[in-house]
Amino acid sequence: MFLKKNKDFPVLFYSVILIFSSETLLLRLSPNLFPILCSIPLIFSGQIVSRKNFFFSIIITNTGFFFLYVNDVYFFDLNFTLRFFLNYFTTSTLIFFFFRLLNSYKRNLISSEKVIIFFTLFVLSLLLVFNFFYYYQIDHQELKDFISEFFSKVVKNSNIQENIISEEGINFLIKIIPSLNAFVLMTFIIINFFLTNIILKKMNFPRNYFIEFSKFFLPVKLFLIFNILILFTILLTGDLKFYFYSATIVLSFLIFYQGLIYSHQFLNSLELNFFLKISIIFLLFIFLG
Repeated sequence: MFLKKNKDFPVLFYSVILIFSSETLLLRLSPNLFPILCSIPLIFSGQIVSRKNFFFSIIITNTGFFFLYVNDVYFFDLNFTLRFFLNYFTTSTLIFFFFRLLNSYKRNLISSEKVIIFFTLFVLSLLLVFNFFYYYQIDHQELKDFISEFFSKVVKNSNIQENIISEEGINFLIKIIPSLNAFVLMTFIIINFFLTNIILKKMNFPRNYFIEFSKFFLPVKLFLIFNILILFTILLTGDLKFYFYSATIVLSFLIFYQGLIYSHQFLNSLELNFFLKISIIFLLFIFLG
């Protein structure tokens, strides 16, 4: 036991260094892609260290990045902004919960389907709380001006009629932006989990968690709830309407994921090259996005 405790500190230290250096490198290479790539170092760490060390790694790195933001520290010409910290804090929270679900699956407490379902419901809960207490309570004039200017440039450089852009349409887009971000974030967390597992397998690293996501099948009850939410988005008005819109968009991730599984199974039946399959799925995802 004493030997194990002695080993915990260096493992925790290297885990923190790995996350700090990797996240900083990602921010340096591509700030715009950081929100969708920052989950990779966290998944990598969570797959190779113990649950306790992973938990403390997340606490320490969040504390460190918050300190860098509050003190406006520049590190290799990088400015750790509030946006960076919120992106990292949100992603690390979701990853930690995701790994807790994976641990429950490993202990046969829940099925592989429920890992995806509970993860989606957790994201939806956080989104609704965020919208209720913050996002729907603030003024979005700066964002409205940006979107209006963006669409004006698009119209100017195309044959689209200018009256296609309305204030009502811009307000609608602004209201659903958090749910669209949540959908994209969940998608890339799952994709990054697969990619990280492939990398770890190639490197012969032991992995803490294995799961067969391909066995996922959307329960009929959730599909019915999804359709009821769509009905409410038609009948309701005001901010309440957008809460149901947000719930519909986030829950549609389950249907989207089911579609990806069917696409993968169809491609498997064609006996194509593995990298060609990945390319087709990636291009299909980009096209649909």
